[in-house]
Amino acid sequence: MRPKLSLQQLNELSSAEFHKTFENVIECWPEAAIFCSALMPFKSFATLIAAFQNYLDRLPSETKLKILRLYPDLAGKMLDTNELSEDSSIEHASAGLDNLSAEDKKKLTELNESYKTKFGFPFVVCVREASKFEVILRSVSERIHNNVDQELETALGEVKKICRLRILQLVDNL
Repeated sequence: MRPKLSLQQLNELSSAEFHKTFENVIECWPEAAIFCSALMPFKSFATLIAAFQNYLDRLPSETKLKILRLYPDLAGKMLDTNELSEDSSIEHASAGLDNLSAEDKKKLTELNESYKTKFGFPFVVCVREASKFEVILRSVSERIHNNVDQELETALGEVKKICRLRILQLVDNL
């Protein structure tokens, strides 16, 4: 794991270095890092996080849906075939999703499929905040009853939480 960046180091990054460093804070969506690099220098880490979150807020609905569709199914095929991004692998492991019993995996897979059928994108939750399988299971079971607009807003809120935590993995927020 690389050392965390100080605010000064962050602001001294070239655009290309910034892009590379922050390319996956929004899962598989490097465009966010490209956009936010134009806002450098940042006065604080809070303004860096806000830049990424504001970027998400300003996107058209179709692009927000595209982003949500880039997130992997929790404990899904990409985990089984070792195709998750490094960040997603770490997050899955932090919640024990890489060690589920066959029964729990089946339960989550069925809920994921029902959720995707209803909303058209995978269930997205900040697993580092949910942290336990039971919490994740309860969350998907509750959120599946939302309407599409509510769930789009909720899922994007979860993307923002994931983004914030991924940024904090990269920067020294002292």
